[in-house]
Amino acid sequence: MDICALLNNYLGAMFPKWGWETRIYLFLDGYYAHTYLYFAWTSGICQAMCISVLATNRLSAIIFPNRHHHIWSTQRLRIAYAIQFLPGMMAGMATLFDKTQLYRNSKNGVIPKFRNEALVTYFFLIAGAFLTVVCIYLIFAYCYLLFVLRMNTKMIKNSAFQKSRNQIKKKEMKLFIMSSITVAIQIAALCLFVSYATSILVISLDKFYLLYNAISDLYAGINPYLLWIFSDSLRKYILIRIGFRKKKKGPSSSVLTVVVH
Repeated sequence: MDICALLNNYLGAMFPKWGWETRIYLFLDGYYAHTYLYFAWTSGICQAMCISVLATNRLSAIIFPNRHHHIWSTQRLRIAYAIQFLPGMMAGMATLFDKTQLYRNSKNGVIPKFRNEALVTYFFLIAGAFLTVVCIYLIFAYCYLLFVLRMNTKMIKNSAFQKSRNQIKKKEMKLFIMSSITVAIQIAALCLFVSYATSILVISLDKFYLLYNAISDLYAGINPYLLWIFSDSLRKYILIRIGFRKKKKGPSSSVLTVVVH
């Protein structure tokens, strides 16, 4: 979904805005406009649902440690996939009921827009309410995770387990940084939607999509780097797969053969 968001932002918004291959976009006309707006709204909602499902996965590991593997088994992953994609696809389908139009800008580029301004405001209010719920849930989930990790750290008082305590502190700091960055991006998107829908931020729809695409690109591109920086197991696996690190082999057992004459 992150790759889809990046491609849609550049092929559907930035390139036509810069005046690249304008004839193709004008030829496609409404098909291009509806396709771009559909994937723009779909990818935004799906990205929010993806990080919510990820937070739920981490939260369930703390609340239900014994049942976590069963909850997230292969058979139940279909539910997680549906939660991640169905709301976004439904939100995107709502954009198909409004007529679109291509506008020319000063750079001889084209900009897709909805014709019904009242319906656009309605879309933004719904998106703002949805992102508000997502942000509140993410803040609650990650605060609870950090609280549990902090309590586990305090429970390890014996010096013999100092190494385990240091490891928990390290994981706590990594989780705090990752969650802070993720929530900050979602709050930035929320503030943009709310300020535009309530006319606090008075800008054209063209500039709004420019800011939104920047936030979407940041969110879509930062996840792999966060995983690479903060996930030791994933980084180790990738290094082994590309040959920069050798896989540790377990101790091999030797068999002694005794020949009796």
